[in-house]
Order: sequence, then C-alpha cells, then structure tokens
Amino acid sequence: QSLYFANDHSAGTVYRSTRTKTGWSAPIAYIDRNYVVYDFMCTKSGSKYAASNGTWGNPSDANSWRFSIMPASDADTSIQSLGSPLNSEGFNGDFFIAPDESYMIISTNETKHFECELYISFRKENTWTIPQSLGPLINDGLAHRYAQYVSPDGKYLFYTRGDSEKEWAVYWVRFDRLLKKLKLSSLN
Repeated sequence: QSLYFANDHSAGTVYRSTRTKTGWSAPIAYIDRNYVVYDFMCTKSGSKYAASNGTWGNPSDANSWRFSIMPASDADTSIQSLGSPLNSEGFNGDFFIAPDESYMIISTNETKHFECELYISFRKENTWTIPQSLGPLINDGLAHRYAQYVSPDGKYLFYTRGDSEKEWAVYWVRFDRLLKKLKLSSLN
C-alpha cells in the first residue's frame, strides 16, 4: 500500500507515496535524517531497515555504510548497524529484508570493480546466521548483482545482473524452493 524511495539530492530523506483508488499519491517526505539512508525497507512489525553510514561514517565513503535498523517510532532518529555477520569490510548497501524479518538477502563480497554476489542470512532470535551463497546458478562468476527483491507471495526472486554498472538486465528466478533448501542447511 506504500511505496518508499529516496532522492539523489537529499540522501537522508525517504519519500512515501500511498496507493489511492486512482493510482499513487504525490510523494511526501516520510523521514529526514542527517545521515545517508539507502535501500530503505519497512517490515510488517514497523521496523525500518536501511543501508547507511549512520553516525559512524563519512557519507561520501561508501565503505563505511552498514546494513542497519531504525526504530519503529518515526520520532526516534537513531540508527544501529546490524553488525557481524551481516556486514563485511567494504560497501554494505544492497539488500532485501523479508516482510516478517525472517531472512535478509545481501549483496556481498564486492570487488574493487563493484562485482558482488547474493547471499542470504536467517534471523535467529536477536542475531543473524552467517550469510550463505544463493548458489552457483545465481552467483555464476564475476558480475554486478543488485536490487534483489522477493515477490510478495515469496515465490520469485528478482535481481539485476550485469557485466558493468551500465550494462545489466533484470533476472527472475523461482525462489520458494531454494529458500526452503537454504533454510534447512542454515539449521545444520
């Protein structure tokens, strides 16, 4: 029912449009922070996840960005890094969080030329499992892999893959069966 997006000119502002009977409302500023908010996602519980430099890094240094969580309260402007094992050295920016917060798909192992792979981590109480690869059919060599998203019914994973930052395509793969296999292997 809501669409959230950022503006390149105001890196700490997230805008929201809501579904109406005739389409989408005009975007309005939803949150405004004094730190970068990138790849912003809300969950069913009201938690807000983002990639950010928070209060710990320089906005222009993408290597200081971390997968993070913001409080459900819009009045609380704090942000907290999700820490290890989700965050690694270098850029931590592109992710998808399941609406129920049961798993997170992250772009990781980024090279100096921004190639990366897609990994998944499962939530266990107040921590996350060590991220594991989505496998060789998705991580099939050096490539840019970003903008991961799972369809609302949980059946399909969408992501971009390309040989450069300018040449890429959107891939669409069956995900529900792969998710079950990955979840089972994370329990072992």
